[in-house]
Amino acid sequence: MKILQFITELTPAGAERVVCELAKNLKVKGHDVFVLSLMALPENESILDELRSSQVDVQSLNVTKTTPWRIFGIRKVIRNYKPDIVHAHLIHPNIISRVAKIANPLKFRLINTVHIAERRPGKWWHFFLDRITFGLCDVETCVSKAVRDFHSTKIAKSPDFLPVIYNGLPIILPINDRRILKLRKEWDLHHCSKVIGSVGRLDWQKGYDIFLEHLPKISEIIPEGEKWGIVILGEGKYRNELEKIINDRKFENITVKLPGFRKDAAQCIGAFDLFVMPSRYEGFGLTLIEAMMQGVPILASDADSLPELMDFYGNGKCLKFDFSEMFFENFKKYLMKEKKIKKVPFTSSHMTEEYLNVYLK
Repeated sequence: MKILQFITELTPAGAERVVCELAKNLKVKGHDVFVLSLMALPENESILDELRSSQVDVQSLNVTKTTPWRIFGIRKVIRNYKPDIVHAHLIHPNIISRVAKIANPLKFRLINTVHIAERRPGKWWHFFLDRITFGLCDVETCVSKAVRDFHSTKIAKSPDFLPVIYNGLPIILPINDRRILKLRKEWDLHHCSKVIGSVGRLDWQKGYDIFLEHLPKISEIIPEGEKWGIVILGEGKYRNELEKIINDRKFENITVKLPGFRKDAAQCIGAFDLFVMPSRYEGFGLTLIEAMMQGVPILASDADSLPELMDFYGNGKCLKFDFSEMFFENFKKYLMKEKKIKKVPFTSSHMTEEYLNVYLK
C-alpha cells in the first residue's frame, strides 16, 4: 500500500514520535510510506533523521500564520503521490485532510487520529469543526479510552464511533549501573542519594511548575545529611518560567537540573530512583511507557489517560499533585521502591498491526 502520514509538525514530541514509529514499521513491512508536515521542518532534526535513515520520504507544506493558503498544497501532494491511505494526526491535519478528500477526485481511505484530550481554553472550534466534518473521514481513532470518552462528549458522538488504538514504542533495554553513574556525573548529581526525574516538553501542560513550586515542602522531608537531585530532560517554551521558579527556591539539600533535549532520554530514565509526571492533561504519555519499560517506580498525576495506562503496571501510582500528606506518603513510599521490569503492551509493532487492521477494513 501507499500510505501518507500527515501531521502538524515534526518536532520531537509525543504524536510526532508516534508517527515516526508508525512510518518506520510500515516501511519495514514493505509499504510505501510518505510523511507530510503541515508546518516547516524543524531545526531539531532528530525525528527527520530517523525517518530519512529508514528511507521514508518527508515533505512540508510550509504553512505559517501569514501563508495559510499553503494548506491547499495537500491536493497536489495527494494527486502526485496517489495514496491508498491518508492517515492524519491532530486537529489541523484531520480537518484539512477531510476537506482535501472532497476536493480530490482520487479515491483513498481517510483515517484521522485524536492524540489529546484538548483542555486548553479557546479551543471550542476544534470540536465544532470536528463535529460538522466527522462524516468525511472513514475512521477517527483515539489513543486511549480517556481521550475517546472526552472527545466523544465534545463532538456529540457515541464512543462506539471512535475506536481506541494505543500508542506504541520500540522496546527499551534497561541500562546498567555504570551508565547510571555516568549520567548522574554528567548532570552533577552523583553526590545525591536520590534522583527524581522526568522527561517531557517544558510546557504548561506538563505541570513541572506545579512540582517545582513545592520544592520547599520537598526539602523538608529530605533526611538530615542527605541531598536529593531533580532532573527534567526536555526543551520548550516554558524554560524561562521554570528557571525562575528554580532560582527563587534554592536549598542546600536539593539540586535541580534542566539539561535540555536528549535523543537518548528514554534510556536516561533508568538513572532515576523515581519518575514523576505531574501533567495537567495528557492524551497518552509516551514517557510514562518508557519509564515502565525501564521498571522505574512512577508517581504520575491522575490526568486523563495516565491512570488507564498505569493499570498495566504494578510499580507506580496516579494521584493528584496537591502535595498533601497523602501525596508525600506515596512520594516517599515509591521513592524507596526498587526497579521492577514488567512487560507492557504498548509496543510499536502492536500499534502498527492495529492500524493496519483499520487501513484494510
